[in-house]
Amino acid sequence: MSWFERIAAEAAHVEKKSEGTTPQEVANKLAQHVPQSFTLRELADATREVLGQARASKQRREKAGTCLVSLLACLRCEDRIAHGAAGDDEDAVKELALGVANVIAPVATQHEELDGTGQQTELSGQELLQRSEEFSEQCRDLAVPGVEILEALVKRTASPVRLDDEVLLTLLAYTDETRPQRPSTETKATADRLLQQQLLGVPGAPTKEQFITETVLQTFLRPLFSKSKPSTITASGRKAEYVDGAASRAESMPDDTAQTKPWKFTDLRTIPAVGWAVREADTQLIAKHWPLFIPVLLTLVDDIATSVRRRGLLILADFLGKMPDRTLHDTGLAKVFEDAVFPTLAFLPGLTPEQESVELLGPAYLALRRLADKQPAAGKDGIAGAPKNTLLDKMLREGVFMGYFHAKEHVNIVEVLCQQTETILNEMGVHAVKHLKVSSPALSASIFEGPELISAFPPTRPFRISYLCARQ
Repeated sequence: MSWFERIAAEAAHVEKKSEGTTPQEVANKLAQHVPQSFTLRELADATREVLGQARASKQRREKAGTCLVSLLACLRCEDRIAHGAAGDDEDAVKELALGVANVIAPVATQHEELDGTGQQTELSGQELLQRSEEFSEQCRDLAVPGVEILEALVKRTASPVRLDDEVLLTLLAYTDETRPQRPSTETKATADRLLQQQLLGVPGAPTKEQFITETVLQTFLRPLFSKSKPSTITASGRKAEYVDGAASRAESMPDDTAQTKPWKFTDLRTIPAVGWAVREADTQLIAKHWPLFIPVLLTLVDDIATSVRRRGLLILADFLGKMPDRTLHDTGLAKVFEDAVFPTLAFLPGLTPEQESVELLGPAYLALRRLADKQPAAGKDGIAGAPKNTLLDKMLREGVFMGYFHAKEHVNIVEVLCQQTETILNEMGVHAVKHLKVSSPALSASIFEGPELISAFPPTRPFRISYLCARQ
């Protein structure tokens, strides 16, 4: 048994004996078992087999988790790490980093879709999603020591080491706080820090723009979304002038499988990568490379899974805030986005569980408000603010009012609709007057004079003027 295997055996013993102990606490208890001198090359050789086969089975992944804790214990003993031959430390760091990324990457292999007997099973989309979320949670736990190891490794060389793109893509998975299995604050902060160091502080490394457009959007995301692109856009990301009716009908009956949606069920780094790319992109980058974003964003906001659609809407809202107004309208994409988001406003109790409806409505209205802010300053008739008010008007009529009629007995839904009404009316200012004279007296009394909305409206001047005008 090698010295590293003895450390791993002790780590397994400590983990079994002290359940609930954090990886960092276990690593601290292993310091006495770490040799007085060792090299990074020795660590790479000792862990190669375990880290390389981590995705083969659940048992191997658990063994790899123990290996990570042991590796962390060794790297914490900085004074015992001896320098290797010229260039050897850099190569060892790259190999170790790739091995660690292999363990913590939320990328499900074929064994994740097998039943207990090892046979391939036909699972529904919901079952696949549940398994994917469970798998993602396991990887998140492994990422606690894993990301700390990656940061410790890059500090061990005299000159900055450029990590493999696979390592950086895996780090992206732990920068997203909107996912159900969100990383810890420490893990996210470390992942963000490593990415910034790699993209800004390593000589010869690609720029952040190159990494976003070439590595993330083209090399990584495009192949994953190739089988689930919406028919409303072309392959280049532009609005399709003629939508194939057969393709449109096929989209209404989605094929929720790992074969058609590997981004959803297999490589779970995908949505965090989309969110990171949009978050880190500036207006100039999006103005130049917007076609690379469009197919991905439309696919996410159209997905049938609530968790996916919600995250897609939040990312889209961020994207719309950065996309140039003129580009949005010259390409016809404003209408495409409008048509993509509006159906979510109808995800109401009866067809959608109340809690899921609440989770979706807020992000959907947010995306539409961002889209309204991008409308031209004046319409073809020259009236200032007309295009924006037209969209806000549609949000009230086809969103808030329709939602109230269908779900007024659901207090949580009414609360969301009240909040959205407040925001929309204040955006419209005096143009909201027509909505205070609703054709139905019952609706007028229950919505505009109800205690929920009265308490929700702030006493702002535009709203007071609108309300007083409507009461004349």
